[in-house]
Amino acid sequence: MSLPGRALYALYRVLAAGIAPVAYRRDADKLTSQGVPGDRLPERRGMPSGDRPAGRVIWVHAVSVGEAMSILPLAQRLSRDATVVLTTATATSARMVAARAPDLVHRFAPLDTGRAVRRFLDHWRPDLLVLTESELWPRQITEAHDRAIPVALVGARLSDRSLRRWQKLRPLARHMLERIGLILAQDERTALGLRHLGARDDRLRVIGALKTAADPLPVDTARLDEMRGALAGRPVWVAASTHPGEEVIAAEAHRALLNDRPDLLLILVPRHPERGDAIAAELQDRGFWVTQRSTAALPDARCQVYLADTLGELGLWFSRAPVAFVGGSFTDMGGHNPVEPAQLGCHAVTGPHITNAADIYAALVDQGAATVIDDPAQLPAAIAPFLDGDRAGAAELQAPDLDAVADELRALAAHPPETAPPVVLAPNFKRRLSGVTATVVRLVPLQARQIAIRATAPALPDHVPQIPLWRLPLLPRRVRRVWHARRNVEMIGGLALRHLLRKRMALLFTSASQRRHTGLTKWLIARMDAVVATSDKTAAYLDRPATVIRHGIDTDAFTPAPDRAALRHRLGLPDGLLIGCFGRIRSSKGTDLFVDAMLAVLPAHPDATALIMGRATEKDRAFLQDLKARVEAAGLSGRILFPPEVPVHEIADHYAALDLYVAPQRWEGFGLTPLEAMACGVPVIATTVGAFDELVVDGETGALVPPGEASVIADAVRTALSDRDRLAQLGAAARAHVRAHFTLQSEADALIAIYRDLLRRA
Repeated sequence: MSLPGRALYALYRVLAAGIAPVAYRRDADKLTSQGVPGDRLPERRGMPSGDRPAGRVIWVHAVSVGEAMSILPLAQRLSRDATVVLTTATATSARMVAARAPDLVHRFAPLDTGRAVRRFLDHWRPDLLVLTESELWPRQITEAHDRAIPVALVGARLSDRSLRRWQKLRPLARHMLERIGLILAQDERTALGLRHLGARDDRLRVIGALKTAADPLPVDTARLDEMRGALAGRPVWVAASTHPGEEVIAAEAHRALLNDRPDLLLILVPRHPERGDAIAAELQDRGFWVTQRSTAALPDARCQVYLADTLGELGLWFSRAPVAFVGGSFTDMGGHNPVEPAQLGCHAVTGPHITNAADIYAALVDQGAATVIDDPAQLPAAIAPFLDGDRAGAAELQAPDLDAVADELRALAAHPPETAPPVVLAPNFKRRLSGVTATVVRLVPLQARQIAIRATAPALPDHVPQIPLWRLPLLPRRVRRVWHARRNVEMIGGLALRHLLRKRMALLFTSASQRRHTGLTKWLIARMDAVVATSDKTAAYLDRPATVIRHGIDTDAFTPAPDRAALRHRLGLPDGLLIGCFGRIRSSKGTDLFVDAMLAVLPAHPDATALIMGRATEKDRAFLQDLKARVEAAGLSGRILFPPEVPVHEIADHYAALDLYVAPQRWEGFGLTPLEAMACGVPVIATTVGAFDELVVDGETGALVPPGEASVIADAVRTALSDRDRLAQLGAAARAHVRAHFTLQSEADALIAIYRDLLRRA
């Protein structure tokens, strides 16, 4: 964020917090006067109301009736596979949502302050935030983004006045727009304005107005028949969604129309029905006979203005009248929705201020379904031609594909924002390559497609999403995160972040060890919020329950070679049978057992070569030199090879070049090498240590042998090499077995499920 953006956002936070008590009291008084129960008022402060349901939750925010009604069809599509929490700020919109979409959860929107928004997010933990039309709230957007909750703005529309206002606050607008992952604009004018404010082209496109995709307003046929009876054939017109000043404009236009049609009735529908008594008094002072719908009275022969100060009946009035003036257009409100009358065959007349629906009006004017006038004095002449003719048919408007939009939003919900701070941290506090490092390097990029995870380490490849260690103390304290440790030092780091720096950190530990833990390790594990074991054997060594999640393999990266001979030629490896043993060169890994087995087998198989590839640490250098000396003494230096260790991204090719892989370990925590080989279509002979007997199916994907016996390994290799066709069948079965049970994606998904569970324990 730019410095002006930071400064304006900081200023906004201070101002919002300062006016919040006054705004809450004002809203509480207003909602109470409109009949909202007292126990729902704290929702405006973000207080929980009702339990969070299981599964995905989508937060859809619309401020008032117009926005709520336009988003309902899309929200109902989203609710097919998620719980939709629809927030609004007015009592009128709350009642409309309850009446028209009882399947959605309605709550009053939290005020845009830190405390209110955080309370709301802590309780509902939404997977997606969908803002509607012009609802751009800095705190909502920022807090959601900081929790890696994707944000979308759907049906975006900004009036000229709004665009001018945001232009003056352009750094703050950019701050918000940078955090919105998808913007679906109503028209090109809005899209252009948002681009100018800082919206990215690759996140922005025009879909048209959501209003055009809404279902026609409901019409109560019984009440329609009742009105027809009361009117007894009288001509009628409607003034709908009027604002202060427009009721008088409509009434004076009606006075002019009465000169030619003394029995004409005006049905006046104010935007805010609670103004009904004041409007009635003002019109009566002007000499009109007014009947209020809220009194349950019907218009009689004397009634000149029927004041429809009720909710949910616009469909009734539009279906009865041939023409309607649509308000908000002689004030600087930007106009209201002309689709509602047009869908019911009612001609729409509007004033000049229609930036909220300019494209829609243009389409309706082209069809002869709407009229735009410049001055209130033109209203009687615009209404009169439609009073004596037949009602028009429903207008046809191009509507956005809401099913496609819903699918796009679901896809967005599945992917964290690129720029979001991490909600999961995967530390790797060891510089040198190890099995843990390899796991982090392979898992984190895959998991980052579904959740905001970053590795943090002194040295990792550039393609791994990561955050520098020095930034950890600077992460916001209030956002809940998961710290996924795999070593003692990393558990200590997580505890320090939680207890010394007061970070809101859930601690997860993955154990691969198959031995009794030290007192320190037990103490650390006891303080974790959850524990994962990489095998059933590993879980048995823990003193607390653990979820078993076995390691997986990227079966796209580790895959059989389409042309093994060509691959060997490229790698500089010999032809014939190739038997491999990869990984650390040390006694615990059984490298000497593999050498002894090869010394016994290779003389009878002159076309076979053994490949020992890995790294010996300083303390194992003498061990390696002894192995090389034994090979040389046996005269097999050209057939038992010790090539240098290759980079991680090249290792898959060396597996794919093999005909047989041997894992001769004396001890192992889990051991990925058999899976890596099998994923490349290579059968495996493994000792029954670590998780090997949970990975290799004896007689189907290779063979299992007891640890510590070179002669047994040699016998298993001889058996495998005796039948080349059988060897190929075992390799194909090994590949299929890994794809069915040990994919990296399945490991990533299982861990993400635990991350999400920990994040939800607010």
